[in-house]
Amino acid sequence: MTLKKRSDTGIEKGTNDLPKENAQANRDEQLWLSQIPSVKSHLKAKSLASVLDKLILLKGYAAEQSVVELQEQWRIAVGEKLASQSKVGKVQRGTLNIYAANSMVMSELDLSRMAALRHLKRTLPDSKIKSIKIRLLG
Repeated sequence: MTLKKRSDTGIEKGTNDLPKENAQANRDEQLWLSQIPSVKSHLKAKSLASVLDKLILLKGYAAEQSVVELQEQWRIAVGEKLASQSKVGKVQRGTLNIYAANSMVMSELDLSRMAALRHLKRTLPDSKIKSIKIRLLG
């Protein structure tokens, strides 16, 4: 068995044509790749969080959650007794609509309106409630 000597580059002596062929192939490949036009995409990758936020907004899950949270905070703000005789409506242009079961409940809610508004502003700052309008139900 005969051992072949290797040079310092790790390439066997007597086969120096192979690296030249590889180098030529690399140059040819670089030349070929440089001729392909590069087009910048106008599309950009979006984070998963932003996609999920958009989906939640489109499907209305956030609105459902905020309505439940608003009802719960209303119950805390005015007390169980008044909350059971009133219904939380929509927030339109910063005004929370509350529907009272009768005129007596409406009067009591009117007395506690400012305290309830302060509580809702403090606990639900994202709801942007500026005022409360109390109406009779029905």
